[in-house]
Amino acid sequence: MKRVKKLILLFTGLLMILGMFIWYEHFYDMHETTKWIPTTKGRLAAVLTQPKRRESRGIVVLVHGDAAVDATNEGGYRTMMEQFAKAGFTTISWAKPGVAGSTGNWLNQSMDDRADEVTEVIQWARKQPTINTEKIVLWGVSQGGWVVPKVAAQKKVPLSKVILVSPAIDWVTQNTYYTTQKLKQEGKTPQQITEALGKEEQVITLLKNNASFQEYLANTPEPEPMSKERWSFVKKNFRANSRSDLEKINVPVELILADHDQNVDIKDTEKTYSEKIPTDLLSVYKMKNTAHSMVYANLTQSEFLTTAAYLLAPKDFLINRAFLRQSFLSVARD
Repeated sequence: MKRVKKLILLFTGLLMILGMFIWYEHFYDMHETTKWIPTTKGRLAAVLTQPKRRESRGIVVLVHGDAAVDATNEGGYRTMMEQFAKAGFTTISWAKPGVAGSTGNWLNQSMDDRADEVTEVIQWARKQPTINTEKIVLWGVSQGGWVVPKVAAQKKVPLSKVILVSPAIDWVTQNTYYTTQKLKQEGKTPQQITEALGKEEQVITLLKNNASFQEYLANTPEPEPMSKERWSFVKKNFRANSRSDLEKINVPVELILADHDQNVDIKDTEKTYSEKIPTDLLSVYKMKNTAHSMVYANLTQSEFLTTAAYLLAPKDFLINRAFLRQSFLSVARD
């Protein structure tokens, strides 16, 4: 009986320790508030995270990648926001139009529209007496790599620095690379990959010919065609290319790349940034054992492990610690 009681106590103690660990992993040392940010296209459902025990030195403005993303990317950004708060910065992020209460539909946006939206958010922040905008850091991930350079190139708002995470250079090349890597991972033969890329070229031709959605449906070789809204979105943006915008940037640029990126050709990205941005303005960092989303590459092979890491320990086992450290340093150096 005593042995059973000891086992129960031991089990209870382990559960308490596990519970405290999970609580810690989901406790963020920052002050979080929600805001409605007005723009010319409607209002945006935003989240602001601020340092708890020090005055804010400036703001970090987050620019999302593709897909319907809310202000915190379903909580996935909070670990990084905490790093920014520790560096002394307020983070501003918002749900894309049509998501979590934001007005509009993000699928109706071009990259120019997205850049205008970012500019309006920064202009709004600069008018708020409680937000210190002495330093403004623009942070963009993936598809945000076409938005952030555009904002920086337009020079409508004063930026201190831009940070790009896993950005591609142009839409079509990135799509080809992604398809190739995905099919290789699936074990497809070179002939099968060539055939698949040929089908994608047919879709690109339809895009170049400004085909209507009905024409696309009648001629696409894709087994699962895009929705009407997605087709419209791709038509607006498939010519996206950051090269000309990169040439106009005159603030420091920190480029963070993942060595196991299956979405973006990091060699092409690094080469282009190095050619377009002066050496004294560009810093490049490569994260080892890291996937496109900056989670550990080995986790991406298992949906179960990814979900478990997200639920149990997002700070330690999901997002690459080297990336979090670099994110902190990138902002703290400003």
